[in-house]
Amino acid sequence: MNKIKDIFKRHKKYFLIGGGVLVIIIFFISRGGGDDKEVYAVGRANLEQSVVLSGKVETSDKADLGFAVSGRLSQIFVKNNQSVSAGQMLAQLEVDDLLADLKIKQASYKISDSDLESNVENTYRTLLSSDLVPTPNREDYNLETPIIGGIYEGAEGRYKIILNREDIDMYISTFGLEKTKRVLKESAPTPFGTKGLYISFGDADVEDFDDTTWYLDIPNKSSSSYVANYNAYNEAKKRLDSALKSGEDNTSSAIAQAEIQKINAEIRKNTIYAPFSGRVTNIEKEVGENASVGERVISVLGEEKLEIILQVSELDVSRLTLDSSIKLSFDAFSGEDFYGILKTINSRETEIDGVPVYEAFVELESAEKIKTGMSVSGTVVLATKDNVIAIPSYLIKKDGDKSVVEVMEEGGTTEKQIATGFTGTDNMVEVLSGLEEGDKIISVFEK
Repeated sequence: MNKIKDIFKRHKKYFLIGGGVLVIIIFFISRGGGDDKEVYAVGRANLEQSVVLSGKVETSDKADLGFAVSGRLSQIFVKNNQSVSAGQMLAQLEVDDLLADLKIKQASYKISDSDLESNVENTYRTLLSSDLVPTPNREDYNLETPIIGGIYEGAEGRYKIILNREDIDMYISTFGLEKTKRVLKESAPTPFGTKGLYISFGDADVEDFDDTTWYLDIPNKSSSSYVANYNAYNEAKKRLDSALKSGEDNTSSAIAQAEIQKINAEIRKNTIYAPFSGRVTNIEKEVGENASVGERVISVLGEEKLEIILQVSELDVSRLTLDSSIKLSFDAFSGEDFYGILKTINSRETEIDGVPVYEAFVELESAEKIKTGMSVSGTVVLATKDNVIAIPSYLIKKDGDKSVVEVMEEGGTTEKQIATGFTGTDNMVEVLSGLEEGDKIISVFEK
C-alpha cells in the first residue's frame, strides 16, 4: 500500500492531467449522437399571405415630338428640364413666307367684309379688357389693389390669382380660366396667364403681397364702362349680321376665310406644341439644322399622371385581384409607407433576363413627393387569418400523409397528430386540432 502511495506522489501531476482529459472525453461521448432541443410554447397569432413585387415609377404621359413637314429649324422656345403647359409652342420651322401670306389674306378678308367682323372682335376685346380690377380673397388685406392691363384674348370667366414667395423670388400663379405660374417682376408689369394680361403694383412693395389671393372677373360687369362697351359690341354684331343676311361680299368673305384657315393649318404643321403639361426632357436639334418629317426634335414627359409598374412572376400573377390595395415602399423614403390601387395587369408577358414576368399597373393614391424613375416595392396581401393557434412549420414532422409534433408531457414527451390549415408567408401554420394554447412542443435538431 505504501508503495502505491509513493508511486502516486511521484507521478501526481500526470494523474491529474490524465484525469481531466478523461472527464472531457466522457462528456463528449455522453453528448455524442445526442440532439439540440428547443421548447416552443403554443400560442395564437395573426397570419398573412402576401406577395412582394418590385418595380419603378413611370409616367403615363410621354411623347417624342417632331414636325409634320420637313424644313429648317427657326426657333426653339424652351430649354431642357423646363416645365411646359398643354398647348404651349415648343419649336417652329421657318414660316416667314406663310406669315406674309397670312397677313395678305387677313387684310383681303377684312376688306371683303368691310371690317365688320374685325369690328365685332375689337369691340368684344374692349368689353373683356376694360377696367379689370382684382378683388381680394379676404377683407383684411391692407394693400393697394394690383393694376391689371393689356388686351385680353381669351374667354369669359374668372381667374384665381395667388401671389407667394418661394426662396428668393415672388411668384404669380393663376387658376380657373388657365393654370400658369411664373416669376413676378418687381419693377415692371408681369404677364400672367397666356391671354395678353399684365399685372403691376404701382409704388407698392411687391413683398407686401406675399401669401395673398385675388379674384379677377372677365368682363368686369360692375365697372362704369361696362354698359357702354356691351352696347357697342351688340351694335357691331347687328351690323355684321345684317351684312351677312343681305349677301354683301358673302362669297368673297367665305373664300378669304378658307384661305386663312389653310395657311394657319400649314403654320401648325411647321410648329411643335406640347400635347400635355409636363417637362422637356430632351432637345435633339439646334436652330438652323434641318428636320425631317416625323424626326424626333423634342421629348416631353408628363408629371401629372404618375403610375407604378411592378413586375409579377408567372407563379403570382393568377393570385392578384384588380382594384386591390397595395402598400408601397420607396427607396427614396425609407420607413415611410404609401398606398395605391392595382388597376390592370398586362395579359402579355415580358422577358427579363430570360424569365417571363407580367407588368402590373398601380395607381398612386397620393403622388406629391413621388417622382418618375424612383424604385419601389409593393406588398399585396392575398389572405389573412386572425387570432388562430399557430406554430412554425419547422416544428411539424411528416409521417406519410400525417402531420405530427413532439409534445412535452409529465415524465417525458409524446408524439401528437395535428390537423393544419392556413399557412402564412412567414411559414407560421394554423393548427385546426391536436394542440391547445400553452402546449409545449419539442423541436429536435439532429447533429
